[in-house]
Amino acid sequence: MNIQLKAWSVKNLSLKTNDKSSKKQSFNLAVGYSFPDNSEGEFGIGFLIHIKETAFRIDLEMLFLFHVDQEIDEAFQQSSFVKINAPAIAYPYVRSYISNLTLQSGLNPIILPTVNFVKFAEEAQKEQ
Repeated sequence: MNIQLKAWSVKNLSLKTNDKSSKKQSFNLAVGYSFPDNSEGEFGIGFLIHIKETAFRIDLEMLFLFHVDQEIDEAFQQSSFVKINAPAIAYPYVRSYISNLTLQSGLNPIILPTVNFVKFAEEAQKEQ
């Protein structure tokens, strides 16, 4: 099977500096999947990210569009490729985007933590 990351885009972005210094920091990540009916061999991976730091907070929604050279059936939609491999391919772009965004905004650059998408998928499965 061949896979190609065709495109990615920022769907929503909010960057707000905090007037008050807060010691509470957080990082939340959610991953979603989309399988358009009219697109043969294409599927999307979406990331929702919330970051709260001492000086700012970021809310970000990014979408990644992939193309594969096989039929996207029910088995493929439930496969580890969609839930583990594709997010692992896309996530470095998210990390780079956040680092550059914070740096270019005059803030201390943020380097997001690495994510074990195998464990992430297992935890998501338990929640269902």
